[in-house]
Amino acid sequence: MAGLRQASSGGGFGGAAVVAGVSLLLTAGLVGGGCVTRFDRHRADLASLHAQGRYDLAAAQLDAERDRYGDRDMLLWWLDRGTAALALGDTQTTIEALEKAEARMDIVRESSAADEAAKWLLNDTAAEYIGEPYEDMYVNVFKLLAHLEAGRIDGGATVEARRMAGKADVLRDRYLKLEAAVRKESAQVDSRALAGAAAADTAGRFVESPLGTYLTAVTFMKTGESSLQEVAARRLRTIIGAQRGVIGPVREQDFASLGEIRRGEVNVLAVALSGRGPRKEARRFGPIPVFEWPVYYELPELVGGVAEAAGARLVFDDGTTVPLALVEDLRAVAMENHRRQMPLIQARAIIRSTAKAAASYTLTRVWQANSKRGSEQAIAGLVGTLAGLAFVTITEKADLRCWTLLPAQAHVGLASVQPGERNARIEYLSATGATVFAGPWRTVNIDPRAGDSALVTVIEHWWR
Repeated sequence: MAGLRQASSGGGFGGAAVVAGVSLLLTAGLVGGGCVTRFDRHRADLASLHAQGRYDLAAAQLDAERDRYGDRDMLLWWLDRGTAALALGDTQTTIEALEKAEARMDIVRESSAADEAAKWLLNDTAAEYIGEPYEDMYVNVFKLLAHLEAGRIDGGATVEARRMAGKADVLRDRYLKLEAAVRKESAQVDSRALAGAAAADTAGRFVESPLGTYLTAVTFMKTGESSLQEVAARRLRTIIGAQRGVIGPVREQDFASLGEIRRGEVNVLAVALSGRGPRKEARRFGPIPVFEWPVYYELPELVGGVAEAAGARLVFDDGTTVPLALVEDLRAVAMENHRRQMPLIQARAIIRSTAKAAASYTLTRVWQANSKRGSEQAIAGLVGTLAGLAFVTITEKADLRCWTLLPAQAHVGLASVQPGERNARIEYLSATGATVFAGPWRTVNIDPRAGDSALVTVIEHWWR
């Protein structure tokens, strides 16, 4: 304070300099968002490789940069490494990586005390990434798909199918615990700070994956558990009817007979994955005057994604074609599940930002009270306000971490072929029915010794 009084008594230049310095800090906080790190560039490169369909290079880059992830971001590495492996047909690496991802999410589903403190005091990026509800759900879906492609049905795909059955309840419990934490913290600030963060009527009710439910029905069909197959098939129709508009233009009639197909009637499963899932962008609010101080916060908004395929089909080398039906728009499901989390994410951001601003306001008032001259008090008030706002804008950062290599949609279908070897490939179609991309020919080998349990799964990826 003595330094400030001395500067202000020398014609006010010192006070102006302090104000200018704080103004620069504030500007840096508002426009910069910090420098772009090598990790940020690496994540951007992954997205670029996804857009080019270079999953081999994506896998190599992830392996080269693994040490850069550390414990805080390791979940992201497992999610993307598993997806890259699936696109490359490496089912073993897919399962291993996604197993570790799910294990980590199970362990850190409830953040540590230190991480929770960091989330409430600084921002969500300060804590270990524990995954979004849609990511938690898709881990099981893609593990189930990898087990089917590897031919591990009983004890592999069946395990994932049963895990998925209770995943919605697990996610609901996680939501309720976050809601309880928000209510507890909100009791420490004026309720007006929560204006605009009203909970949605669908909060805590998560959109289920139709792709996962479809694969579950196919899995139990092939293990001969017809009752579970029928339950899954009915569940799929219920999901399509109840979630119409948030899972894409999926048609109930395309899956009307799924529960009635017997295990010996089909022996080929085709899954055409295409497009690219959404990404997160920061949506900024403020500075907003709340009480006697301004509040600023950011929210992670899930946006974008690409899905150009209007249809898909499985083509055999003898000219036989099998149309594939759209079963899920993963972009829409991810964004809807994220949207249902947003009221609590927003509430926490408002509470946290308000607490920071209130603390800054209190310190500013103490500073003003200790200033003896009116001019010093004015400078103290201005500098304190600017410094407080600069601190809030610099530290309030939306958590933009997410599963980068997630595809955007899935088409599926079943076929029956004679035992033996043949070639097949998946073709993607435009709205006019023209082929816009054709995957490579793959060998489909139906082992006659497998009998009714035979199932070959053909998976293709098109990144547009």
